[in-house]
Amino acid sequence: MAEWDDLPDDENEDGYEEAYETHRSGLYDMIVAYADEHELGDGFLADIVADLGLSLRMVAYAAETEKPSIGGLRLDLDRFVRELGDSVREAKKQAPDFIAEAKAAREEEGAEGDEGDDEADTEAVDDTRQ
Repeated sequence: MAEWDDLPDDENEDGYEEAYETHRSGLYDMIVAYADEHELGDGFLADIVADLGLSLRMVAYAAETEKPSIGGLRLDLDRFVRELGDSVREAKKQAPDFIAEAKAAREEEGAEGDEGDDEADTEAVDDTRQ
């Protein structure tokens, strides 16, 4: 059985990135719609999604590793922590751009809110979430 995180032989990096972005975007939209429907805060939602990510990583290891073990799971979780750390470091580098976009979206939301355009407000906030 192949390791759970190996790319298929016929999957090039461009194809992987395209598939990743397509599925990420689709899942993101569904999660945000669920959060909006149930009036969940962004911080609370982030905690839930992080917990789901950890659970799914553990399930993937157990289900897709030929001989799963406690030690192997622990090593895989260590790898997961490193990967998340890399993502957080990259997000920190992008912080100035993100905050500038968030401030612009808030300003736009305020200006459009005066005009009563609720749909544009939602779109402006959603743009900063991604």
